[in-house]
Amino acid sequence: MGLINRLARLANALAEDSTTRTHTGEIGGTGGRISYAVSLGPAESERPRQQTHRPKYLTDVRREEDDLVVAIDLPGVSEDDLTVTFDDETNVVEIREEERPIKRLGLRWENAVVEKATYNNQILELRIEGDTHDG
Repeated sequence: MGLINRLARLANALAEDSTTRTHTGEIGGTGGRISYAVSLGPAESERPRQQTHRPKYLTDVRREEDDLVVAIDLPGVSEDDLTVTFDDETNVVEIREEERPIKRLGLRWENAVVEKATYNNQILELRIEGDTHDG
């Protein structure tokens, strides 16, 4: 009997069994030992776990003349739900969709000022002027 057939029989047997089995043990040698415990049993809930998918917001930061330009791809974010705040004491830009923060950027600039913010084709572009900490 092949491995696939054995795994299929095991999966079917476990699906029909309502008992919980636990196996404990210890493995290791002279380099150290690891204790382990494995439990197999029915799921506590028939409702599957929901996976939360957080999109990645691609960010591009570049210098243009004396300004810092930050472009952030925000797929699926409506302009009406978008909020951008800048804390001039901490030099942190926070981007929110409705009330949910989706991106925080710490700027290493002194006297930073967001000159302009545009949102086009789900790309937020911030133009920031200031002085870098490293000159």
